[in-house]
Amino acid sequence: MFQSAPLAVALVLLAGTGARAQATAREPRQRTVTVTGNPAEPPHEIRVSHETPTAFLFGSDIRKKSLRVDAARIRVLDEGARSIIVQAVKPLEDGERQELEVQFADDKAPVRAVFALVAHASDVDAFVTVARQEPAAPACPAEVRAGARGPEDFLLLGYMDGRGVPTAGIGVTKGAAHGLESTRGVVYRGKGWLMFQVGIRDMRGPQPWVPTEATLTSKTGEKLQGRVVLEEQGETAPGERVRVLVVTEEPPPSAGLVFILELSGADGRTLAIPEVKLPATTQERKP
Repeated sequence: MFQSAPLAVALVLLAGTGARAQATAREPRQRTVTVTGNPAEPPHEIRVSHETPTAFLFGSDIRKKSLRVDAARIRVLDEGARSIIVQAVKPLEDGERQELEVQFADDKAPVRAVFALVAHASDVDAFVTVARQEPAAPACPAEVRAGARGPEDFLLLGYMDGRGVPTAGIGVTKGAAHGLESTRGVVYRGKGWLMFQVGIRDMRGPQPWVPTEATLTSKTGEKLQGRVVLEEQGETAPGERVRVLVVTEEPPPSAGLVFILELSGADGRTLAIPEVKLPATTQERKP
């Protein structure tokens, strides 16, 4: 919000009114300009004269003693917390441009305002309201925008961890019949989705076992199909675990919080991880 103009600014407007009564005087006008801080953009041209003062009213405080102008050509009549009044010492020559620069006190972008003071044959900018362009919100990183399909992308790219969303632990499971073992994992719960992160080891051979399908089954018989996502970390060494992510939709409240997560591979082997407990939502934690 702009503060009300000081008395000196009001006097400028009155002076402009009086100037219109003179046939030789330039027509005073009011303007609003926006400074962007973009060095590629030329400064706004402000029409000044030696007959009528020009008042600048800023939307935020300006830094004291930061005003820069050629005092031999432009006289500073008043400088306030949010206002500046200037006037040409004598008529500016055709094509002459005098630069006026001032810095803002809060150091936010744009940090300064620059104007080109010029003469015009018929009018003068008697009152100039100066606004600052708000900086654009930071854009989502390009790699996230390009490839993100779901919460797994943000986890793999390092933009998500156990903070900010409800989580619960997954215990170790050994499937002796099929020679498979899962390491400790994590369940992530967001709005409308679940994500399970576990490590799988194939205890039978040198090649890692890779699941292709996942099913989540509640104690009430509710079943959800999961999407299997593997971390792209290159070739896995013999005996090393494969990091597996399973993403499903959020189950209905009637399904409860305890599930069996079953992983199936193309070779027919399966690994069932029992007693996988989902983290409760904020509403479910309320008594």
